[in-house]
Amino acid sequence: MSASTPSPSSSPSPSPSPRTELRAQADVASWLAAGLVLRRVPGEAEDDVTVAGSILACASELATMPPPGVIADVATLLGGARPQLEPPAGAGEALKQALRAYDDDVLGRLVQTPRFDDVLAAYAHLPATQRPQAIALVVGALCERAGFAGLSVNPATLRRALARPREERETTGRAELRSAATANRLAEAYQRLARGARQSRALVDDREVFAIDHLQVLGSFARRMAADHIGAAAEELTRTLPRRLPAGRQQRGARDTQLADEDTYPAGGFTAITPGGSSANIENLVSSELVYMEDHQAVDLFTLRYVEGELLFYTRDESVFRRHRHLITFLLGTDLDDARVKDPDVPWQRLVLALGLLVAAIRWLTDQLGHEALAVRLAFPPRRLVEERELVALLLEGEITSGIVQVVEEPAGAAIRAAEAAGATAISDLVLVSLGPVPPLPRGQRALHLSLAAAWPAAYELAPRRGTPLPPEPGTDAWTEWGEVAEDLLRWLV
Repeated sequence: MSASTPSPSSSPSPSPSPRTELRAQADVASWLAAGLVLRRVPGEAEDDVTVAGSILACASELATMPPPGVIADVATLLGGARPQLEPPAGAGEALKQALRAYDDDVLGRLVQTPRFDDVLAAYAHLPATQRPQAIALVVGALCERAGFAGLSVNPATLRRALARPREERETTGRAELRSAATANRLAEAYQRLARGARQSRALVDDREVFAIDHLQVLGSFARRMAADHIGAAAEELTRTLPRRLPAGRQQRGARDTQLADEDTYPAGGFTAITPGGSSANIENLVSSELVYMEDHQAVDLFTLRYVEGELLFYTRDESVFRRHRHLITFLLGTDLDDARVKDPDVPWQRLVLALGLLVAAIRWLTDQLGHEALAVRLAFPPRRLVEERELVALLLEGEITSGIVQVVEEPAGAAIRAAEAAGATAISDLVLVSLGPVPPLPRGQRALHLSLAAAWPAAYELAPRRGTPLPPEPGTDAWTEWGEVAEDLLRWLV
């Protein structure tokens, strides 16, 4: 083949040698045929369609590709097969040693990884049309963790090579393996992959399980990268936030929660619900304890406590029917499409940082105020930021499932009116996130503007003290400002 492979590296990091590319049709066909002959996981004839689709998916999504046999092995492993032990006939001693290292350090470690069974379960639930993408995702994760850099192959040229009959490819592949140059290149690639995998902690983890479970949203490499960036920004901003903040009780107050909010009753007593008792609220009744008695006792506990005047005489300090009801609405402006810019001194785009800040803030609020009647609405503009809305909904899946968070597509006017209406029965806070001016707000609505017009964010209180900046003066370090504004936002909310 005309292209050469980078020399072996002593560490799992990508080789410093320049990446090579296969362009000629003959080179691609030879590389594909020889690589597929070295498959270590035998598959059925019907697996060829999945293997071919997986190779094309890897060529479209990965910057460089491992040997084709590696992709075929991962595809067949995810289908439930297991590796074979003997190397193919005709392989030289160097290639046999490389394949043994690959069997032990890549395939063996992959199937023994604790999360691999979860990857198999997630893969088994996918439709056939999405499985090549899932295989490309696992192959990309394996190469990334092993620090492996392979060859760049043109997808169109590779598609023509895959169209050749299987028997013709196998004949060509066995002939190519008898060439010392081809065998040495493949042996070197397998050795580098095995060496990098040997030094990797885990070849697959929860990220692959999550991505395969939500492949309908995270099917493309661009979406997975965007989700990773938003999640990484949220994690970095979370590290800058304080673990706890004092609550402003005088501002938040208390509101009666609705009866429909809870379907269970807290512990309480009989005297607490009788007229003239410690309380007249039905919430303190536990009927199972109220009639508790033992058949084999001379005096039952109900009679004994009644005579002593201590019949289940205890109440809860805070009941579920008397809690702080707090609605927080995050309203994203329609101009945030223009925030897809990368500012100096920050690792991500301005929009990615803003979404990461919101995710970190919502998780912090859920953790700190989840015991109260907290509700968070994240309102995206209609027909704008559609992909970002889907990604944020995935990152906040746990909070959405618990019923605390809602991610909706709603016009600004409707979101503001909903926040105003909620103020009659709850403490309602509105946070507007945009680049430009804010829309008119109803009188008495407590609101804050998170402005992304500059390289560093700025928070301005709109009501009750309009125009008050938080913090008073912007700093010089943009990344530090993101962390400080996130903390100031939380202080304002609690």
